[in-house]
Amino acid sequence: MDQKNRTILVIAIAVTVVAAVFVSIVLPAITGRAPQVTLPNVNQETEGESQAFLPVEVTPETVQTVIASLSRPDSYYRELTVTLFWEGGDSAEQVEIWADGGYVRTTIATGGTVQYRLVGEGKLRLWYAGDQTWQETEAGDGTADLAQRIPTYEDVLDLDTQQITAANYEEKNGKDCIFIEVEGVQGVVDRYWIATDTGLLCAAETYEGDQKVYEMTENQFQAPLEAGTVFSLPDGTVLHESSGVTVPEE
Repeated sequence: MDQKNRTILVIAIAVTVVAAVFVSIVLPAITGRAPQVTLPNVNQETEGESQAFLPVEVTPETVQTVIASLSRPDSYYRELTVTLFWEGGDSAEQVEIWADGGYVRTTIATGGTVQYRLVGEGKLRLWYAGDQTWQETEAGDGTADLAQRIPTYEDVLDLDTQQITAANYEEKNGKDCIFIEVEGVQGVVDRYWIATDTGLLCAAETYEGDQKVYEMTENQFQAPLEAGTVFSLPDGTVLHESSGVTVPEE
């Protein structure tokens, strides 16, 4: 390559680098908006193909930003199996969840007992099969997740990155997920798998030392709910009815 062509190449590379810096750093600072992040399919073939997204590497340092970019659907149904373990035994619960329009209705079946929980309008209502009345308490930001017997996994956004011991893309139960491992106090380790297409926790585990004490697995998912799905109290009072249209949460 002669000197003239070499000089042109160097200038072209410099211009490309400056443009990339402007788009990724200067432009967001001027407009107040960061570039939209689209998560890659972990199984997608990318070699030789043009990329329409900015691939994001998931590491303990970046995983909080990636999770924050996800959004849950407003309307869905799913089934979970939640298992609690202790020395010499375990107990499994079958959990069904209906969510729509800010309401979350949960049915938890375990050991012949069926419990119902309904979160909405800032309230948690709880009753058992056969009841005509219910208990009612104030609901907080994480109440809907706790009513489903799952951890409020967005809490990882507030963690010190030093507590995050592992993070990457993984396939879990046939779904593309963001995996994150968090080390807590007294040897407790939480592991979360968050589905990239729904932003929902589709699997979770908790260990105390070498002993698994909690496991959650999503068995079925459907979105949106069928139109006419009713969210009602045991006395027949209807609080909400689904429209069959799904809208992602902001």
